[in-house]
Amino acid sequence: MHRLTKYSFYLLCLFFTSVLFIPWFFFESVNKSLFFSIGLLLVSIVVVEIAFRLFYKIKFKTTYQLIPKDPSKKIYIEPHPYLPYVKKKHFLSPKKMPATYPLNKDKGFWFGQYRTNNFSINNGINGDRDVTVPKPKGLIRINCLGESTTANYIMHNDKSYSYPLELEKYLQKQLPNKDIEVNNFGQGYWTSAEILIKFLLDVIDTEPDIIIIYYGYSELPVYLTKGFQNDFSHARRSLAETAYLYKYASIIPHIPLAFYNYLVTRLCYQNIRYSLIESITKGEIDINSEFIGINVYKRNVEFIINICQAHGVNVVLSTQSHYLHDNIKNNKLHNKYRQGLILENSAISALAEKYSIPLVDSFSLIPSEDKYYVDGVHFSPEGMELLAKNISRPVMEFIKRI
Repeated sequence: MHRLTKYSFYLLCLFFTSVLFIPWFFFESVNKSLFFSIGLLLVSIVVVEIAFRLFYKIKFKTTYQLIPKDPSKKIYIEPHPYLPYVKKKHFLSPKKMPATYPLNKDKGFWFGQYRTNNFSINNGINGDRDVTVPKPKGLIRINCLGESTTANYIMHNDKSYSYPLELEKYLQKQLPNKDIEVNNFGQGYWTSAEILIKFLLDVIDTEPDIIIIYYGYSELPVYLTKGFQNDFSHARRSLAETAYLYKYASIIPHIPLAFYNYLVTRLCYQNIRYSLIESITKGEIDINSEFIGINVYKRNVEFIINICQAHGVNVVLSTQSHYLHDNIKNNKLHNKYRQGLILENSAISALAEKYSIPLVDSFSLIPSEDKYYVDGVHFSPEGMELLAKNISRPVMEFIKRI
């Protein structure tokens, strides 16, 4: 953020404080107590703001990131009878907003403005490309299944990035005589259970030639939530139960103060205005729990493989990459999640061997460097490009046989 913008609030407060105190000194007729009270209030706000930012910086070793205002105050998601939530079809998102990731802040990544398509997904370079059914003759259709690590859609220098989009561009460049379409069926916070349901209800009907499976991280908190159930009902709930909170949250005023922002986040249902995950989860995480749900993850992925093979659809599997960067390397929960991710990757590897499916070992192939990530699991444009190129190798082998 530009220095002038970053400190404009404080400069504005000092300016108004000066304006208030100048009459206090020069004009006897002015109600000095009123001006003094207002000035003291402004000074107090500045002091509290600075103190909070310093405290946060010392305690968490990072700068507090203000959650940006949602310009439209529109609700872009809606309840679904079988899923925690879905995005509305043909919905135009708010204007682009800064992506507040912990890594590569200086590069100025943005969440781009996009429109969901006829399958409620952000697809193609602008996010609004429909998935045509029946599939056009001669088209090679590749569908990417996943969570936010697949859906991840950011902008840099006015260019849109996601790994499915990078994969499509790379394949079209390498195979210019082929009509290739790569669709991004990733949905933030979804587990293997939701991805399986979406696959059964929608994705398989799009007549894909190839399915790419890259997911697992969003599931890790579910394994650690107390009272584990195989259907994840101990940790998940429908948006229908909490959707009303989004309407109430829209009346909360947006004030660009760190301490206010933090209090709203903590006191107003963990920032219901911006945080989807809090609306569809429940239960309490026990960091000392074992990852007993790995077998369910493996089962759900195996169901998708079985259905694909029954329909003559090729499958590419990938392990999930993870980066314990400096901000989280000493965090117990993130280290615990890494253990679970390694177990999930072992399950994926076992399925690849069992069904003779190509495996891309992204966990090993993507270097643990800031350059490739914006946080521990989401990629920078460089990371997306590398993931896409790695996945393209087995994909191109399948395309040659089609």
